[in-house]
Amino acid sequence: MKRLFSLVAGVLFFFESVGQTTIPQIPASEATSAASMAKWLKAHTTNSTAFQKALFSWIANNIEYDAPNMNRPNSYKDTTAAIARTLQTKLGLCTDYAVLYAQVCKAAGINAIVVTGYTIQEKTMLPIGSHDWIVVPDAGKWTIVDPTWGAGVVENGKFTKRLNWKWFQIYPYEANKTHVPYDPIWQLSTAPMGHDDIVELSKIIRSNKGAVDIASKGKPFAFNDSIRVWMKQTRIQRLRSSASRIRSYGGAANPFIMSELDWMDQTIKVLAANQEVEQDNRQIDAFNAINRDYTEVVKMYNEYVRFKNSQFTPEMADAGIKKMMDGIVAKLGGVKKSLSGMMAIESIKQNANELNDAVVEMDGRVKTEQLFVNKYIKTVKGKRRELFFE
Repeated sequence: MKRLFSLVAGVLFFFESVGQTTIPQIPASEATSAASMAKWLKAHTTNSTAFQKALFSWIANNIEYDAPNMNRPNSYKDTTAAIARTLQTKLGLCTDYAVLYAQVCKAAGINAIVVTGYTIQEKTMLPIGSHDWIVVPDAGKWTIVDPTWGAGVVENGKFTKRLNWKWFQIYPYEANKTHVPYDPIWQLSTAPMGHDDIVELSKIIRSNKGAVDIASKGKPFAFNDSIRVWMKQTRIQRLRSSASRIRSYGGAANPFIMSELDWMDQTIKVLAANQEVEQDNRQIDAFNAINRDYTEVVKMYNEYVRFKNSQFTPEMADAGIKKMMDGIVAKLGGVKKSLSGMMAIESIKQNANELNDAVVEMDGRVKTEQLFVNKYIKTVKGKRRELFFE
């Protein structure tokens, strides 16, 4: 492979030649995070394709497939932990390759998405392993990138680096011959294959019954519309809709799908439980805020009572006395309104009822004092003192 070296301002940059295209290679000093890699690539490439070529090349040349741990359970999906560990150790499995690629792209505003599925032997349609890769739009079209397969091969348990551009920006029709996403949405096809269809086709092929038109097996599917919806969904919404699509398109037709559905179902349960806890915490926070507001009402009311007991001395203008009472009424009204929406919440029902009893009692007192203030203001000043002894 030909390499060109250029020394500029004391910094050494590397360039890889592929055909007639020169690909910049990220310096080690910039390969410390997805953000720093994206920043450097944006400054040294002119478009999305060039950006991704440089990224694909860098990953292939710098990340070694962790063959001894290739059967390691995947305890994370699309996390910053994956990126940090991959960049630090320069080792990774397919998830690590895919997550690094996607996050560097996202940091540059390129909508790369990690897709999980299984790979198949093209000629036999037999599933041969769970895998992660990338789908990414380029020039208005969806493409598939597999940074793991593009980095080299594993033979007899040993990884050999071998940059392979075959797995860079493949069109969906070709990619689907070897890469089957668990969620049919990522086949990027208007007629995606069902997982059960693949099982049946593998039987037909193995029995030598002749060629099969794969494209004709799929059910009509508006994948672009579904992707637009997916983009706006929360994580739990994505998992629920994805699991539903998987089950609609053949379900657990092989052990890899079965394992993925189990992981999705468990994750949905955890996220749903977390949502309940978060909702409970929000409700408790809201109740505590109402309680603080009520405490402020009590404080304002007590200040009014002390002022009234001193027969409104030192003297205050009528407008000031009215403003004091109006403030109590308004604050209490806000408490009543907020509390009304909390009464049916089971987790705080008892506390809400207790607070409501106190609010009702305070409301009666405030209304009585509001009448007194109105009467006081309407009474001529010479006779106001008598009102305090009624």
